[in-house]
Amino acid sequence: MEQGMNRIFVTLGILPLHHAVWLFPAATALHFLEEAPGFTKWEQQFASPRYTSSRWARIHAIGLTYTSAFAAAVALFPTRPVVFLFFAFCFSEMAFNAAFHLGATLWFGTYCPGLVTGLALYPALFWYISRVASQEGLLTWTGSLAAFAIAGPIHALDVATNVFRLCTGIWQSVRFDGVFSEAGFSIDSAV
Repeated sequence: MEQGMNRIFVTLGILPLHHAVWLFPAATALHFLEEAPGFTKWEQQFASPRYTSSRWARIHAIGLTYTSAFAAAVALFPTRPVVFLFFAFCFSEMAFNAAFHLGATLWFGTYCPGLVTGLALYPALFWYISRVASQEGLLTWTGSLAAFAIAGPIHALDVATNVFRLCTGIWQSVRFDGVFSEAGFSIDSAV
């Protein structure tokens, strides 16, 4: 496996992090393209029958904007704190996303859209960008582990609320549903 990963490193060359980080939004876009034709149907069958394609589009438009904004922050300000925040609150989640697609495919016994790119792109990209950040002295082993420890619960909450909708009742009380509904805004249409 290490030899295969080294081939990726040699093929791409050693891009500086402020360039390499742009591979992440590109990989995310490819991942979303794989999900787009079938994830809503998968979601409706296995997680939430109320899930809609417009919800998928909204969540993923926000996701692509989010990954691009974080990539821009790292490209413009490649410092240890910014790189740590990128890994903790954005980049490391892709490792958990790959695990989600694999786990969902195995658990439900049917292909979960996003599996192929999740397994083919995300591990190699995670390894590559982590290695570049480490070589540039912008991410330590300890920092990487801390970022990963932060990313796991964030991704778990994301999946619980956006895929399986396990916490919608909690969010309704936290978001003061009555205040929003008086303004014509429904929590169910937002979550």
